[in-house]
Parts: sequence; C-alpha cells; structure tokens
Amino acid sequence: MSSLFDEPQYPFHLSVARDLHLTLTRLYPTSKAAAFAADKAGIGAYRINTDQSPYMIWYEILTCAAPAGLTRGIVELAATEFPRSPSHDFLTALLDDRRPRVQPEPRDSDGKPRFRHGSDDVSEPEALLFHDDLTLRSGQLKPLIAALERVHALMPAVCRLEVTIALGEARGTAFRIGPDLLLTNCHVLRPEGLDPVAVTATFGYEDDAAGTGLDGRAIACLPASIIADGADDWGVIRVAAPIPDGVPTLRLDHGVIARSGLGAFIVQHPNGQRKRIAYARNQITYCDDQVVQYLSDTEEGSSGSPVLDPDGNVIALHRAGGRPQEVAGQAALTKNEGIAIARVLRGIVAKGIEL
Repeated sequence: MSSLFDEPQYPFHLSVARDLHLTLTRLYPTSKAAAFAADKAGIGAYRINTDQSPYMIWYEILTCAAPAGLTRGIVELAATEFPRSPSHDFLTALLDDRRPRVQPEPRDSDGKPRFRHGSDDVSEPEALLFHDDLTLRSGQLKPLIAALERVHALMPAVCRLEVTIALGEARGTAFRIGPDLLLTNCHVLRPEGLDPVAVTATFGYEDDAAGTGLDGRAIACLPASIIADGADDWGVIRVAAPIPDGVPTLRLDHGVIARSGLGAFIVQHPNGQRKRIAYARNQITYCDDQVVQYLSDTEEGSSGSPVLDPDGNVIALHRAGGRPQEVAGQAALTKNEGIAIARVLRGIVAKGIEL
C-alpha cells in the first residue's frame, strides 16, 4: 500500500489511513501504551505530547512516522504484539499490500463516529463507574451467571455477514428475526452507500469449549430482498436457503425498554472474526426512545449485533463504536451506541415486513 506507507505525509484523507489510526488507538488505548509503542517503533517519546487523548496521541505519532518512513514499522509492531486481535487481519492486509476490507461503520472524515445522541466522549461519571477494579461482589455472581446462560442460549441466532460491493468486501454482524429474515444495519448491507453484489451469512462461526475454531455454515442471502432505513440505520435481508436447525429467532416485540445502569451484552463478530460476547464493564449509561448508549466493548464488524439486557431481551441494534478515552485518570473506556429496538420494530412494521 504505497499510498499509506510511502507518502511523505500521513494521508489522513484516505479512509484506510483513518481506519489504521482508529485501529491503533484501540490496540494501544492509553497514553502510556501509545508512547511506549511509538518509542519501540523508533519515534522518541519526547516528540509526542502525551497529555491528551490516546486518539490525538496516535494522530501525532502517525504524523511523525510518515516523513521518517516508520509507518510500516508501527503496523508490523502492532501485528506482532496482537496476533489474536480481531484487527490482525486488517494489519496483515496492509503489510501484504492487499486491499483491506471496507470498514462501513459511520464516521466523519476525521474518524469521529457519528452518534445520533451527543458524541462518543466519555464523561467523568462514566469513567468513574469501574475504576481499575476487575473484581465482582459475591452477590453479583449468581445473576451474572444466569444472564450469561440466557445470552448463551440465544447466541446461535447471531451470524457473520460478508457483503461484497464494487469497492471490495465488508463484514458485519446480523441476527435472525424471522423464518428467513436477518436484521443488521443499513450501513452494513450498503457500505459506502452502494448496493451489494452478494451477501453471505455464516452461522456458527465461533469457538467450541476447547477453543477450537468452528467453520460454521455459510448461507447465501438475496440482495434484491433488502429493505432498509438509512435514517434509523437498520436493514432486513432474506436468506436464500434454510437456516440451520436449532438457530433461535430473536423477538423484537417483547416491549422491554433499556434502562441506564443495566448491563448491555453484545454478541458480535468483531472485524469478521469468530463470535465474541461483550459482558464486562458493559453498563448502559444513556437511553431514550431513539438510542441506547453503553460501555460494552465492540470493534469494526460488530455493527448489526443485538444488544441484550440481562434477561436476554433485545434492547438495541448496535451501530457505532466510539474511540477509547482516558478520563479522570481511569482506565480507557469506549462509549458505543445502538438504535433502540422499539424504534427499529416500528420501522419494520411500517414497511410491511412480516416477522
């Protein structure tokens, strides 16, 4: 990718360059981690103002790296240090001069995510929710186990989506909402605003209890069947073959509304990798009749995932992930946003889709 590695100035105007900027921020989400990585790549820490957000620190690092010819070295370092990260495929594609997958998540030209309510800025009260304590009060253990068991039972409904457009391939997440219907984001089904040439859903693309990777079952979908709403960022597509036996259907009409303070469990395929569940530091911090915002961990490719409450009810359709931020001296947190599922359901009904 000569346009990325060989330019005398870092090409922030290119979407792939902005994707790398955000990826590095997520891999090294603290000022100390970013400065340490820069130093190992040959950029002296004295050249970087570490008294700012990790996102801006990485902006400075990449700005310094380009004229010194060190951008490739930074990517090589990240690929070596994070071989199991969902972002590893993206990094190796850059190093192998392959065109990375299109990253469809809605962002502004500066890489900032487009939230429907406010911004992705983490407030001080949000940052102070967890401190650096990863322990759990004993009384919380049984409810957590029960919640995870409910999420585990619903997990097979979630699938990876591979969407092919003229510019390349994008990946996201979807879940079953009817006999032959899948729900995801509009921006997943139509990356860059382009209609897809092909869409494939893969169920069971995950690890078994022993950590062995399962290939799952790929099913073609019907691009011509897409019904979507760009304003509320949802899209429905039909599969072209039967969904495997045992795959549950996630109900959208349960009438449950998200509440601040509850957990938000997200079953996802981050960066198109095998299925993962966000369950730690996953508190809802804001909700209204349009959006739900939460601190659960997500990455590119998680768009279209179901956001579940501790009772296993779908409360939102995940659509946008924020930038890791250090606030009030606490560990880096990322705010994310989904569309309230009641709003999505109203849109689906209004367009005459029968579940």
